[in-house]
Amino acid sequence: MNLRSLGKFALTELLKQALLCIGILLFFTFYFGITLSNLAPSFTFGLFLLPVTFITANVFSKKLIPEYLLAEKYALFALYTFYALVISIFFIVISCFYGLVFTDAITELDREFLATKNLYLIIIGVYMVVLVVSLFAIYREGYRINLKNQELQYALLNGELQLKKEELSYLKMQIHPHFLFNTLNTIYGSAIAKKQETPDLILKLSNLLDYILYQTKKTLVPLQDEIDHLKDYIALEELRHGEKLEVKSEFPDDANQVMTPPMLLLPFLENSFKHGKGHHKKAFIDLKIEIQADRLQFTLINSFERAEQEAKSESSGIGLNNIQKRLKLLYPDAHQLEINHKENTFEVMLSLETDKIKMHELPDR
Repeated sequence: MNLRSLGKFALTELLKQALLCIGILLFFTFYFGITLSNLAPSFTFGLFLLPVTFITANVFSKKLIPEYLLAEKYALFALYTFYALVISIFFIVISCFYGLVFTDAITELDREFLATKNLYLIIIGVYMVVLVVSLFAIYREGYRINLKNQELQYALLNGELQLKKEELSYLKMQIHPHFLFNTLNTIYGSAIAKKQETPDLILKLSNLLDYILYQTKKTLVPLQDEIDHLKDYIALEELRHGEKLEVKSEFPDDANQVMTPPMLLLPFLENSFKHGKGHHKKAFIDLKIEIQADRLQFTLINSFERAEQEAKSESSGIGLNNIQKRLKLLYPDAHQLEINHKENTFEVMLSLETDKIKMHELPDR
């Protein structure tokens, strides 16, 4: 805390204590003089009770309540409260004695004033002030603690959000090299075989790289962009495999109104091509995407030869594991994913409530 802040704090605290003193004097003036025509004796008597009332109120509001009561140290709070009451009553009695003597010496209305006062009423008056100040202190401390808890909760949530953003970014970066590795292998095999389709493969890869480098930096993209991306990937693989693989796909006519995270569906399709190709018989892949109100339905079925795919199970699971993690982060309570391994087929059925995404993705750049 710098000198300027310290001075401002001291000035604020001094003003609070001054207001407390004024409030105590006004209370005693009207409390003791409510039946009197002249308030001077009550004001004078209140001056004698001011120190003990002021100190007792501060002891409770600044020491006992925040350090013991609100800290749930109830035994110590009860013990120190008992000590404070005994000591304060002793000084109240002394203050009353000197206050009454002084009031009697300076006013001719002392009889009228003294006749309406007794020690019990004076003690009650003092502790009424202490009680009010203590209740205000409890409210103030409760508000401060609640505000601090809200700040801590916000910091915690902000930290969790940042962790989710970093995890999503990592998962997306993990998908990209995995995808590029397979695609470059496709182009390499085509170049070795000196196929005429090689330029087309490079063009498709260029389109996909453009999507990865620019579109995946966005939080959400139109579903149509994702579908166009899938079409490029399908065309790339069809050029590679030719008649060895039969691909059927069905897409909605217009998907620009539905927003989806980029690179959400590609790992499923990529995995299906990895599983779908085989040597013993013609393989197939059947892809269907439907839009029903605010729900996206993704269905993918491909041929599966278990014996040939066991050696690839570890590498082929990278993309699927990542996409399952992303779905849990982005659609924790708004998706259903079913992955079924059958004797000759591999099925993926994904249903998303597109309007219930949790915005943990990194912001647009």
